[in-house]
Amino acid sequence: MYFCIVVVIALFSPRHVVGNNSSVGTQLYKDLLLNYEKNVRPGINYSYPTTVECEFRFAGLNGFKEIDSKLSITGVFVIRWFDERLIWNPYTYGGIYSTLLHKESLWIPDIAVTNAYSGVRFLYGIDFDIRAYYNGTMVMVTGDNFDVYCDADVTYYPVDIQTCFMNMVLWSSFPWEVTFEKVDVDHSLRDVTTSNPSWDVTEVKMFTEINPKIKTTMLNIRIKLKRLSEYIVINMILPVSFLCVINIFVFFLPADSGERIGFSITLLLSVAVFMTILSDSLPQSSRPQIAALCYFLFSQLMISILMMIFTIYGLRFYWMDPEKPIPTYMKFVSRVIGRLVGCQCCKRRQLTGVVEPVLTPDSGSGENGKKHVANFDKIPLDADEHFTWQKIANDFDNFCIIVFIFAIVLTNAVFCGKLSSNPEL
Repeated sequence: MYFCIVVVIALFSPRHVVGNNSSVGTQLYKDLLLNYEKNVRPGINYSYPTTVECEFRFAGLNGFKEIDSKLSITGVFVIRWFDERLIWNPYTYGGIYSTLLHKESLWIPDIAVTNAYSGVRFLYGIDFDIRAYYNGTMVMVTGDNFDVYCDADVTYYPVDIQTCFMNMVLWSSFPWEVTFEKVDVDHSLRDVTTSNPSWDVTEVKMFTEINPKIKTTMLNIRIKLKRLSEYIVINMILPVSFLCVINIFVFFLPADSGERIGFSITLLLSVAVFMTILSDSLPQSSRPQIAALCYFLFSQLMISILMMIFTIYGLRFYWMDPEKPIPTYMKFVSRVIGRLVGCQCCKRRQLTGVVEPVLTPDSGSGENGKKHVANFDKIPLDADEHFTWQKIANDFDNFCIIVFIFAIVLTNAVFCGKLSSNPEL
């Protein structure tokens, strides 16, 4: 009787393999893939779509080329789904709770990157295995360097913030067949990667949406980059601004020194050569707008050119023939500039001469029988005697100093205001 009970238990109880080894693993592999059809999606009830969970682990930013609109990142995807056809009893196979199955033998969600820089590419192009768990949970881990297309907006260069996307889609599945669920971003890998010297990643976010045009589920990763502008400000913006400020001192040089033209041309060439060297560093993009820094550098160059022209014109006044009459409008402008600058020598004034009193005999009262016949009124001298071509040249220099200081301050204020109006800041 006892023997019969033992036989029945041995025949009808699940097989339990003591210990696990390669033979048990091989048997499990064969049993799982027996009659398995990889072209059929998993699902107990096809009234509901197969849900796919996706987690993106951002590993690092390799580079961003504004000219080529190319963003290069390194990332790892952890994708999970449930396949009821791959469930087994761990006690039957020696306590094996998970095993590796080759991706070519299984159904996997066909995720493709639609905005890849080299064209549409599938997310998992390399050869790898998938971890299968006894309860039917499938975990696929894949990582690579991804180059995606990102159209840069350099309007607020060098304090611009770029927003790029990595767009993915279930290539051959409808939303009612396969859909994404529980998408998330894990930043744990950023601590083990080197940071980019030019950009700082401020945000990495993953979200899904249904595209009604192509009738499929889109999986998008949004990456925000903030440019590190310290190098550009110190090595590009400040030197050009300082060169233009120094250029103003050309009007303080005495005209007799003969150094004005050389000083002005030298600084103009310095600005031109400096901008030529920096042209390779500027973003060569015209859409949607040219960088504000390009307009700023161009304005500084034009100011230096105008300073050189005005310097030559001022020297022309200084060395004018003294016998040549000064036009009336120049005298009027000189008076106005003198009052604006506050120069006492330019203010209109009357210089008077007093005639010595003449004494004549007089029968009337008076000291010693004499009186002062005439104490002439103050006679104003001709004001034109104080206008010379040298004075016109000095007034013109004062006018240029005021105008170009205002121009430099204005261009810098407009440039800083443009950068501060960045809505992303």
